Amino acid sequence: MAGSDLIAETDILVIGAGVMGASIAFQLSRQTEQRVLVIDQAPPLSGMSGRTFGQVRLHYSNALMLQLAKRGFDIFDNWSDAVGYGHSGYVPMGYMLIVKENHLDALQRNIELAQSLDIDTRFVDRQEIKALEPAIHTDDLVGGAYDPAGGYIDVTRIVLSWLSSIQERGVRVMTGACAQAIETANGRISGVRTSAGRIDASVVISATGSWSRELLSPLGIDLPLEIRRLDMMYMRQPPNRAQIGLCVTDGNSNVVIRPDMGRDFLISAYPPEMPEAKTPDESNDRLDDPEHLARIERALTERLPDFCDASPVRPLSGTYDITPDWHPIVGWADGIDGLFLAAGFSGHGLKLAPAIGEAVAAMVLDKTAPIDIHPLRLQRFADGEPMYLAYGPGARG
Repeated sequence: MAGSDLIAETDILVIGAGVMGASIAFQLSRQTEQRVLVIDQAPPLSGMSGRTFGQVRLHYSNALMLQLAKRGFDIFDNWSDAVGYGHSGYVPMGYMLIVKENHLDALQRNIELAQSLDIDTRFVDRQEIKALEPAIHTDDLVGGAYDPAGGYIDVTRIVLSWLSSIQERGVRVMTGACAQAIETANGRISGVRTSAGRIDASVVISATGSWSRELLSPLGIDLPLEIRRLDMMYMRQPPNRAQIGLCVTDGNSNVVIRPDMGRDFLISAYPPEMPEAKTPDESNDRLDDPEHLARIERALTERLPDFCDASPVRPLSGTYDITPDWHPIVGWADGIDGLFLAAGFSGHGLKLAPAIGEAVAAMVLDKTAPIDIHPLRLQRFADGEPMYLAYGPGARG
């Protein structure tokens, strides 16, 4: 389509320069000579990718997620060979999910599943939990799952490494171009209209996170996404007090905590129901939010009593796009040739991005994906094939 507002033509257009869009574009740059263009309404890491918890783990409820996470760890740990640009910032602190009696069977099931896939994980009893992390109150616990490889990765380094690498390979990254409408002709993708003008493309990959529903609904694509806000807080222990050394998830109260720099740590105390976000970019960066602070105080009192005197340093909040089974939607859009969906990562995009990028690039280029991600297709909900969650709906597994 010709027109005076045409600003670019490309073969493959990736909408979104966050962790998922950057990973997909990186893999495309390695696997094809086709023209690839990445657009975003804001500079890199301005959205949810810049507001992540940074924790990575190898504890999930189904084989596919475990395979994707395992492949991600391989890439994080061998970044110079796998990517060859920058650094992942991966720090293997160790990860532990602790549970009470009601989740013991689910925990043991997940551990056995992971071990069957050659993942280094094991059951730990109360005494071992205390030995691994002395600050944890264990009287009401029955055990946990311990993954030595779990830990922290630096999403800023990862995204900027991928984006820098693809630009060296000739991929263009255009910021300040907000995707306003995906355009079609005769049932096929023809391009995208942006705030800067129109871009012609024969393939469009939508990796827009919490904005996905808003962008895709005019095409008749009903994504079952709920946009929720997650509140996190950096806190600081007083001098000469206990420090946390592991990444820990309390499987009962759904509290997540990890070490940060010096005496600081990052904590998220989930409410019984994550609040619905009014807009896809809503945040709640209030240091004095009474509800958030009350949840943190209760969590620390119950599980880490030596941390009750820690003081809030900096809030960190953002939005998550959550599906009914808390698993992403990845695959071709039915009824529109050339449109690929990557949405609904429920806060897990950081862990899965390397392997999802490999699989998406292969599917877009009509190659065999290294990991079959067909179970993540949108149609699974209509087919009655949601992904399994051992602990029930939620981010734990």
